[in-house]
Amino acid sequence: MDAPTPYQPTIAVIPAFNEARFIGSVVLAARAYVDQVIVVDDGSTDQTAAIACKAGAVVVQHQQNRGKAAAVNSAFAYVRQLNPLAVVMLDGDGQHHASDIPSVLAPICRGEADIVVGSRYCGIQSSIPAYRKVGQFGLTAITNLASGVQVSDSQSGFRAFSRAALTTLSFTGDGGFSIESEMQFQVRDHALRITEAPINVTYAEKAKRNPFAQGWQVLRGIAGMVRQTRPLLFCAAVSAILLSVGLIWGWALISSYSARQAIDPLAGLLTILLTVFGVVVLFAGVVLHATRAMLVRVQHTLADHSGSVQMDNIRSIRLPEREQRRDDVLIHTQA
Repeated sequence: MDAPTPYQPTIAVIPAFNEARFIGSVVLAARAYVDQVIVVDDGSTDQTAAIACKAGAVVVQHQQNRGKAAAVNSAFAYVRQLNPLAVVMLDGDGQHHASDIPSVLAPICRGEADIVVGSRYCGIQSSIPAYRKVGQFGLTAITNLASGVQVSDSQSGFRAFSRAALTTLSFTGDGGFSIESEMQFQVRDHALRITEAPINVTYAEKAKRNPFAQGWQVLRGIAGMVRQTRPLLFCAAVSAILLSVGLIWGWALISSYSARQAIDPLAGLLTILLTVFGVVVLFAGVVLHATRAMLVRVQHTLADHSGSVQMDNIRSIRLPEREQRRDDVLIHTQA
């Protein structure tokens, strides 16, 4: 990895919620490979923030648990002020190996990519529980199909970002864990370059969250993103269902008429309505697609002229020697 200039540091970001058991060792390990480590304590009720501080991290704190999407938004808002060369994000539960940070950062530092996904299925064979593999493969297939962007591990939280990605990415997840999938949709929207790098993982303990509930949450998030970001695909799917039911019902009516020389008026009306609604929904999808494309172009134009960054409802702490207030955000840094 090329040595960063003093004004272009490499930074590690670690979203964390009640990770007091692992966060200290994760921070210490990451500091060996980057210039600065930032931990976003998302309303933890344990000693996550205090331990991260003592391990040498800057800690951005949420007063309440707001979800991973909000945590990453806060992290990105903070690091944009530092003009980093590259940012790497990893989980705070110890599953990721800090020794993989250089290989995940390398495509960003060489200017070859805007997002690098640390993939568990890209050349390195780690010991991954079978139920996790099934869920990860399934969610990856659905995310790839829905977003139109292909990766081998859509749910990996080990990722690196360029300055261009930091400028454009902002997440609206419902507080759950669909942020990685949402990222793939934004890659397409913002024409970001994405690649993958192999990583190792260690699953030393059982999952803290119910994997089925988490998977369902991700699926709901993907469905919402398809509706919002790919309205033509969403409407086409709904239209196909309506038209298929209408055509099947219509064929059944024709067969019934051939046999009995009579048609149920209510069934005939329902067939017509299904067919008409199917066509209307498809037309609406075309209109929404065109409208969204125009709005995305306007958004890109506004982003090009905007250099300001806002940070709301967060405060940053570190073992302080100097204190500084910017707007309503309290930032502690060492002198």
